[in-house]
Amino acid sequence: MNILINLATLKKGGGQNVGLNFINSICNTKYDNYNFYFVVVENSDIHKTLVKNTISNIIFMPSNPIKRMLMEILKGKNIINKNKIDIIYSYFGYGLYPKKCPQISGSADSNLFFPEIDFWKHYSGVKRFIKYLIDKYRIWGLKNATAVIFENEAMQQRGIKLFKLKKTIFIKPSVSEIKEITEFKLSPYIQAQKKGLFFCGWQKNKNYLFIPEIAAELKRNKIDFQFVFTAPANQSPEHLEFLDLIKKLDVEDRVFIIGSIHKSQIPSLYQSVDFIFLLSKLESFSNNIIESWFYKKLLIVANEDWAKSICKDAAFYVDINSAKSVTDKLLTLLNNEDLQQKIISKGNEELSKYPSIHEKTKQELDYIKKIYEENI
Repeated sequence: MNILINLATLKKGGGQNVGLNFINSICNTKYDNYNFYFVVVENSDIHKTLVKNTISNIIFMPSNPIKRMLMEILKGKNIINKNKIDIIYSYFGYGLYPKKCPQISGSADSNLFFPEIDFWKHYSGVKRFIKYLIDKYRIWGLKNATAVIFENEAMQQRGIKLFKLKKTIFIKPSVSEIKEITEFKLSPYIQAQKKGLFFCGWQKNKNYLFIPEIAAELKRNKIDFQFVFTAPANQSPEHLEFLDLIKKLDVEDRVFIIGSIHKSQIPSLYQSVDFIFLLSKLESFSNNIIESWFYKKLLIVANEDWAKSICKDAAFYVDINSAKSVTDKLLTLLNNEDLQQKIISKGNEELSKYPSIHEKTKQELDYIKKIYEENI
C-alpha cells in the first residue's frame, strides 16, 4: 500500500512535535506492507528529521497556506498518479488532492466542535473574518474527508452530531520520547522558590495576559514566585502589549519571556519549573498535559469541561474569569503539600492509560489500512 503522509501543515509547536513522533516511529519500525511518501515544508524540522533518517520519498509544499492549497490543486493529481498513491493521511487538516484518492484527516481544531464558545472574541474586523473563513474551510475539509481521526473523544462525538461524520475513530495521544536531550539554562535572574511555566506562544486563547496579573497578585501576597513564558520576543503587537502590562504592574522581575524551545530542550525546561499552567478556554488536547504528568509537575488548568474530561483528578482546576481567582486557588495549592502530591500521583495513573508512540502509530496505520480496504 502506498500512503501519502501529508505533514505540510506542521511547521511549529505541539503539532510539529506530534508529527515528529510519528515520523520517528515509522523510521524505527519495519513495515513490510507499507510504502510511505511524505509531504512537508522544506527545511522544517520534519524535513530535516526525514533526511537524517535517509528517507528519500519527500515532496515539498510551500509554507504559506494559500500557496500550498494552490500547489495541491495544480500538482496534487500528478503527485497521486506518479507515486501510485492508494490513500492519503493528512496528519492535521485536509489537503486539496483528487477526491478519487481516499483521504483520512486528523482533527485538532477544538473550536469547530464547540460553536457556543466565542473562540475568536479577541479578534475583530478583517482578522476575525479571516478566522471565520478558515474555520469554514476546515469544516468543509472534515465533511469531505473519507474518515477523521480524533484525539479528543468529546470532539469526536460532537463531530458526528454537528457535521454528520460517518467514519471516525478516537486515538489517544502518545507519550513523547525525546532521544536527543540538550540542556536549557534559565536566566540567572530566575531564582524564585517556585516557578510556573506557560508553554505556549502568542495565542490569546491561552490567556497569557493573565501571567502579569497573577504575578502581581502573588507579589502583593509576598509569595516568591516567577513565571517562565515560551513565546518569542518578536516585537509583535502581542509581545509589545505583554511588555507594557508587565511594566504597568511592576512585575518585570517576576515574568520572563524565554522564547521558543527546541524539542530536545523540553526535559531540561520542565525540570527547571514547579507548575505547568494551561488556562485555555478550549483545547482539543495539549502536550502540556501529558508532559506535566510525565515530568511529575503540578498541572494547573482552566475549570472547563474539556479539561476535566481529559485530566480528571490529575490536575488542579482554577476559574479563569479573573486573575485574582486564579491566584487565590494557587495560594491554596501552595499551602497544601499533601494535595500537591495527590495530584502528581493521579497524573502518574492517568499517564499509564496512554499509548506509547509505537502503539499510537500502529493504531493509526491499522485504521488507514481499514479505510483503504473499505474503499478498494
